[in-house]
Amino acid sequence: MSAAKTTIFLTGATGYIGATVLQRLLQHPNAARFELTALVRSPEKARILAEEYGVRAVVGSNAELEKLTQLAEGADIVLNIADSDDIKAAGAIMQGLKARYHKTGTKPTLIHTSGTGFLTDDARGMYASDKVYHDSIPEEIEALPDTAFHRNVDLAVIAGDREGYLRALILSPSLIFGQGAGPLFQRGLANPRSIQLPLLIKASLARGRGAGMVGAGKSVWNHVHVDDVADSYITLVDALLRDAEAVPHGRAGFYIIENGEHTWYDLSAALAAALVELGLATAANSEPVPFTQEDIDRFIGNTFLAHLALGSNARGRGEQARSLGWKPKYTTADLFAS
Repeated sequence: MSAAKTTIFLTGATGYIGATVLQRLLQHPNAARFELTALVRSPEKARILAEEYGVRAVVGSNAELEKLTQLAEGADIVLNIADSDDIKAAGAIMQGLKARYHKTGTKPTLIHTSGTGFLTDDARGMYASDKVYHDSIPEEIEALPDTAFHRNVDLAVIAGDREGYLRALILSPSLIFGQGAGPLFQRGLANPRSIQLPLLIKASLARGRGAGMVGAGKSVWNHVHVDDVADSYITLVDALLRDAEAVPHGRAGFYIIENGEHTWYDLSAALAAALVELGLATAANSEPVPFTQEDIDRFIGNTFLAHLALGSNARGRGEQARSLGWKPKYTTADLFAS
């Protein structure tokens, strides 16, 4: 008699992170033991995923809350890799997992994708903070204000764990770099780019004066390659399948995903050198120049976004995933070389 399959439901499966994770699951040594379901907006992409990759692809969106609840109810593990700030979608997923728990008596797992935006300050590029958060110390995370970025959804997910009907893990990548690569990207099914670094590049190119930065570029962020991010999800899934009770969850279940730090000045300086090398800027523009308010208004469009995504400090240490076996490969040198 064959063992029951592990049912895994993914949101965001054709996104930058989600597609990279889905590829890892499809290529996993134990892939035959997985039953994969993905919520996909495009009927054509859903057809290809089903016919060519054996994924149960359901056409829909995160706005269809009843559908989210139904799909989550059928899953042992939910990987929520869509919008980290969609409180209604997260609530619908949790409602489905609660129904599953009451029906089966077995606690399902929600791996919710957040981000290190919840660690940010208002430095506006003017200083490097000495504060470094450790994901292995719950008290440090709990000291953050409830109003911090992403925090409202994170706290709702943790509350579900506290109520006892699900096992909650919050996976928080830092600045992600690298192009999405692999069969799903080659097939045109997935978005190959991240958000923060392309935002910096596009704004710098659009203003036509070489690489830009917010303020003096002194503030510090962590970074991580998209392939290492995907590996962190697989590390957590593998750990859950080995011994779910041994995996930190709930208030102890924050996983900061990082493999190094950069100042915004150093990142912009690497961008400036690349623009000159590509002939997109001159040697006279080989040093980063602060974005003016006019630059922000015209080329970024949102002062809050510019200060948060390109000018804040967000420093953390990802100790929890490493303790479960995660081994990131890409370094700060790889970020600058990219």
